[in-house]
Amino acid sequence: MNFQGKNKWVYDDIVNGIDEEILLISKDYKIVWANQKSIDIYGPEIINKRCYYVTHGIDFPCQGPFDLCPIYDVLATGKSSSTTHVHSGIHDDSSQHHVLINVYPIRNGHDEITRFVHIAKDVTDSVVHRQMEEKMWQEIIQVIDRIYAELVDNQMKIEKSKTELEERTAELERSSLELRKTQERLIRTEKLAAIGQLAAGVAHELRNPLGVIKNSAYCLKEEISKGGLIAKDPSIPEFLNIIENEISLSDKIIKDLLNFSLISKPVVKPYDINKIIRYSLSVTKTPENIKVEMNLKPNLKKAMVDPYQIRQAFHNLILNAFQAMEKGGKLWISNREEGNFVEVEFKDTGCGIKEEDQERIFDALFTTKAKGIGLGLAVTQGIIEGHEGQIELKSEVGKGTTFVIRLPIAKG
Repeated sequence: MNFQGKNKWVYDDIVNGIDEEILLISKDYKIVWANQKSIDIYGPEIINKRCYYVTHGIDFPCQGPFDLCPIYDVLATGKSSSTTHVHSGIHDDSSQHHVLINVYPIRNGHDEITRFVHIAKDVTDSVVHRQMEEKMWQEIIQVIDRIYAELVDNQMKIEKSKTELEERTAELERSSLELRKTQERLIRTEKLAAIGQLAAGVAHELRNPLGVIKNSAYCLKEEISKGGLIAKDPSIPEFLNIIENEISLSDKIIKDLLNFSLISKPVVKPYDINKIIRYSLSVTKTPENIKVEMNLKPNLKKAMVDPYQIRQAFHNLILNAFQAMEKGGKLWISNREEGNFVEVEFKDTGCGIKEEDQERIFDALFTTKAKGIGLGLAVTQGIIEGHEGQIELKSEVGKGTTFVIRLPIAKG
């Protein structure tokens, strides 16, 4: 690269200190200049050789839907191009590594493209991790399908037995109906227990690599800030924020998996429901375009609850309401006494739930959202039922959703 004067060494130190492949390529695909990282991977003799020969060992430009030449794309569109290729280095036992390539055009005074800057980052670990993760999820789905098939088979046998019993006498019919309800509860318990065991295993396996990714992203952010690259490319903070947001989303999924697998019998005591509601709202970040209005009875009788589990249930319902109001809206939270129960109502103005989905909304792994794995409401229902309480859903598409929670009042 033609840098003159005392700044030449500074530029050389910068580009050679970057842990990515940087090549300067002519229009005839010849490598004009390479930084130290590229030389370490492909050897010092790569100058004046064709880029496709150096990186792929072939005698013609990259072709095909998976190895499309980014230089060809830049020439065709006049804009920068990004793609992922598999390269082979000659100084690392010819091992293949996946690289994320960005190619930028260099123009002369007549706005003609004369050269290209080729920047490649090794993303092998990410690709391999993603492939392993996909394989793991496929295996999990197969196990769940097999378990579900067995449960369906058992359910069919129970239905057959019930039909035979109903044909006898009215008393046997009542017995059969009770047996069916018992068996349905047993099947649901077994299904949730099996999914819970899988969830705990998956969460444990994902937490460590997610921590590594999070720490790596943090270190990368610190190094980029020190190197002054943000001033040169303002898009860098945006990409780093995307990484952090996706890590946070993945971490929430892991927490949902762990919470689902760790639901235990509640340790109940008389407790002020208003305190639990306020705490649950305080630990849930309220979006700027959503307004929350609370109407809490000040002298409400105490409920017999496990405050830690009920906090989690209320947090899930508040978060669910916020996610249903992406374009903004209002959430009302109110409570009252009704017979032997304390009722808590969460009413939002979100998108609502389709009628055909309402029967399955509490099923584990069922979700209508683009992100998430469908455990929040399953966990909430498990907690409420564990308190010998009730949860009721009312929803209309386009108008909103209301959840009513009933918890037993503490006696005396």
